Amino acid sequence: MKGRLWIGVSLVILLGIFFMNSVSAQGFGGNLSQIANDSDYVLIDVNVTTVTMIDVQPYALAWNVSPGGVGDNDSESLGPGYFAIQIENIGSHNITRIWLNATYPTASPFARGSAAYTDAGNYVVISNDTSSTNPPAKDFWFINRVEYNETRQLVYLRDPSGNLPPDGSTYTYGRFRNSSREYFWFINKVPPNCNESGTQLRIGRVAHTVTQTGTTNFQDGAEGVRYDTFTLNNYDGEYAVGNIDTGPLSGYAVAVNASCAVFFSKWNRDYPFDFIGTNAVYVNNVTSLSDSNFLYPGDSIALAIKVYVPYGIYEGPSNQGKIWIIVSDVP
Repeated sequence: MKGRLWIGVSLVILLGIFFMNSVSAQGFGGNLSQIANDSDYVLIDVNVTTVTMIDVQPYALAWNVSPGGVGDNDSESLGPGYFAIQIENIGSHNITRIWLNATYPTASPFARGSAAYTDAGNYVVISNDTSSTNPPAKDFWFINRVEYNETRQLVYLRDPSGNLPPDGSTYTYGRFRNSSREYFWFINKVPPNCNESGTQLRIGRVAHTVTQTGTTNFQDGAEGVRYDTFTLNNYDGEYAVGNIDTGPLSGYAVAVNASCAVFFSKWNRDYPFDFIGTNAVYVNNVTSLSDSNFLYPGDSIALAIKVYVPYGIYEGPSNQGKIWIIVSDVP
């Protein structure tokens, strides 16, 4: 009896262990179809604040240029070979207008024994056409180039009254320097009256270069007149301003201060080039809400850049210049 009872109990125990293992296998992976899934979610709201902000790259450019030369991608040394700057809208608001400003020397940098009076910002020219070539070959304009009167008498120029050399007590004169080409100009005033309404600016049509004299006769009614005359007006008491609409410098806006410094601008819409009808323009401008020229957040535009270094600039590094890229969200 004892022996049979032990055997029976043993079988029951073994069968119990077998069934327990079978149930465990099914309940923990033996049958995946029996697993239940569930999910829930979290609501995410983000309000992006209104910010007008740009990033301009590259942040620095440098050229090695001879007097009378042009600095372009072939002579740019930091890239090397940069030919343009990229303006990216990294803010959150549509940009409607883009314009530029540049540093310039506060006195004439010519006839000096050092580079102390120079400013590299006064050499910079910009084109907003980067579609044709790389770099583009056309439509380069100064941002706002300043030219001061000649520091030495030029004995081969004839003034509007016919004086040779010019009468410095009646007229102020100088030259617009465009790398290897220079255009003489005359103002019919002397400091401190050059900003008066009615100030006349005469600009020669033929360039002065190392191989040709250019326009030198600015006399009234001269035979074969080779200059253009522009009458400037004073709107606020500080500058006489106007447009150059004929001749080789046609397309520039011009402003003359009381001391007879002459500013030529294309891309600067800041004062004093904000007058009605000015030739100074935005590099990008949206005129209506239906316009397609918005610079949207995350988008960018490129502006080609060069430097025009005039003759007669002292050797070595010119003072570092800056150009400002200014944007607005006002249509």
